[in-house]
Amino acid sequence: MVSQSSTDVLIVGGGPAGLTAALYLGRARKSVVVVDRGQARHAVSQGVHNFLTREGLPPASLREHAWQQMEPYASVSLRSDTVSSIVREGDVWVVSFGDGAEIRTRALLLATGVIDEHPKVEGYAERWGHSIHQCPYCHGWEMRDRQLGVVGSELAVMHMAPLLRGWSPHVSVFTHGEELSDEARSALERAEIPVHTATIRSLDGAGVELANVLLSNDQVVPCEGLFVATPQRQVDFVRGLELEMDDDGFVRVDPFGATSLPMVWAAGDMTSRYHQVIEAAAQGARAAVTINATLTLA
Repeated sequence: MVSQSSTDVLIVGGGPAGLTAALYLGRARKSVVVVDRGQARHAVSQGVHNFLTREGLPPASLREHAWQQMEPYASVSLRSDTVSSIVREGDVWVVSFGDGAEIRTRALLLATGVIDEHPKVEGYAERWGHSIHQCPYCHGWEMRDRQLGVVGSELAVMHMAPLLRGWSPHVSVFTHGEELSDEARSALERAEIPVHTATIRSLDGAGVELANVLLSNDQVVPCEGLFVATPQRQVDFVRGLELEMDDDGFVRVDPFGATSLPMVWAAGDMTSRYHQVIEAAAQGARAAVTINATLTLA
């Protein structure tokens, strides 16, 4: 037997964007279901940064506090599950789950984040979120004055390597086997930023700490922190929705978070490369205000 229920708004994703939207909508007296399986993209991070009054708070604690503060709003509920499909039926969306349950919703907010496609390098996985990061604004302060490295495409390293010099004078570029253009190499040389084009063979250091980058040419480069610009992709069910995407593969939204599909909004990391917790929360708030007005004034 397939169980079925309905709600005003279904939010897929319980991170800063989704939970901020849930709070706004709960306070606006809308019924809300937040679908989240508890696998945060950056759960291993030691703390959230640049979020006023929440500086350094572990990501798991941020979510716990959010749900504690959501308790007065009985119209907001959490479903620990994974979405298997989303189908439009008339003027509602029908969201199906792995156990056969369905929820019909008037409005849908996607806040799933994205999936990082990390390089397959020995010693990388255990250091991700500890001594390997993506965002210098989020973790540059913690890595200040150390030996730092940047891994990514030419476009990424040409932006991030000089930027990191604001946190440390010791910055190197690792292209992981990719060649740079002569123009890029010259620019980095003028900035006195060393460039290593050999493939990264492995990383070593004590525990989750990083000490050295070992290259395929047997060179050992001292490095205490890596900042990586990894490719990213949307989660599978989002890719199947045929949403309009931008050239970088992010969901295209208008200034209020509306997507190309009717009554579907998106917020957070899935909409741009500007991956900041406070930015995701702001996008969730903006989308929630628009969703509430749309439902109330319809």
